[in-house]
Amino acid sequence: MARIKEYKSKASEIVNSRVADFGDADAVIQLPPNPKKHNLINLRPWLGRGFDEWVWAGTQVLNARLQSGYYSVATIVGFASSGLKVFLPYLAESQIGPMPTRPSDLTSADVARYIAWLRLKYPNGSTAKNYYSAFKSMVVGLTDYGFIDQRHEALLPANPFPMNGAMTRGETPLSQPEMQRLATALKSDLIAIHNGGFVGVESEAIAVHILIIGMRSGINSTPLLEMKRDCLEPHPFMPNLMLMRTFKRRGKGAQATVLKQTQIHDLSSCIPMDGVAVLKKVLEMTKALVPSAPESIKCVFHAMADTIPG
Repeated sequence: MARIKEYKSKASEIVNSRVADFGDADAVIQLPPNPKKHNLINLRPWLGRGFDEWVWAGTQVLNARLQSGYYSVATIVGFASSGLKVFLPYLAESQIGPMPTRPSDLTSADVARYIAWLRLKYPNGSTAKNYYSAFKSMVVGLTDYGFIDQRHEALLPANPFPMNGAMTRGETPLSQPEMQRLATALKSDLIAIHNGGFVGVESEAIAVHILIIGMRSGINSTPLLEMKRDCLEPHPFMPNLMLMRTFKRRGKGAQATVLKQTQIHDLSSCIPMDGVAVLKKVLEMTKALVPSAPESIKCVFHAMADTIPG
């Protein structure tokens, strides 16, 4: 049975009780350490313009989502920068009619006017759609946490940017020949690292190993980079396989990926080329960094000899 996500909290109970106590501090979200080094989300510049309850409610939703663990810091920042920080100027500066002063005042007509404003301001389509998507996520959150009484399906049109995909082209995956050339280049770098002939700093050598692990396992970049140091464990049935434990933030669940563990070495360099060997090498290369790692990302290190056979 699929895991049911529960985003809601008792935020609706404090909508009326804390409005009078709302202040500047409530418009700032302190962010935990993150790869992009975002420190805080600051919505204070939008206070005092007649839409304070949007600022306060939005901050509450962003904080609740951040604490839920279902969203990365980068996603929360995106909701703020592409959602609230585009919608709030629209509320404050638009001349097209009365604006909803609080989330509970929002109507489908207001949403339609905002979409029209986005289309006019960002005619290329892609930017407007991205800003609307972040706004939509905020509306869903405001609904989930009780700041909007209506169901979000009644407020948000199903497809306000039809045929947008025909106007924009996303990144295309590497072709098979390109993947082969990348694999060959990474293998060449791995041989050079092993033989002491790699031209580059140690972080680049680690990146080579991580790319190889990604190609071998198919794991997405975020779970791959957030692996713990005890991520490898023996396979319960197959002695030539190991399990690589990672955490998938969306869905908030662990996942296990099978990696081959063989005694086969590359004939030209005597380097183990299987995924387990490459991951073990990364753990070896980064072991010295563990004592100096920030407490927020430091994981308990289990000695390789105790947890990983071979």
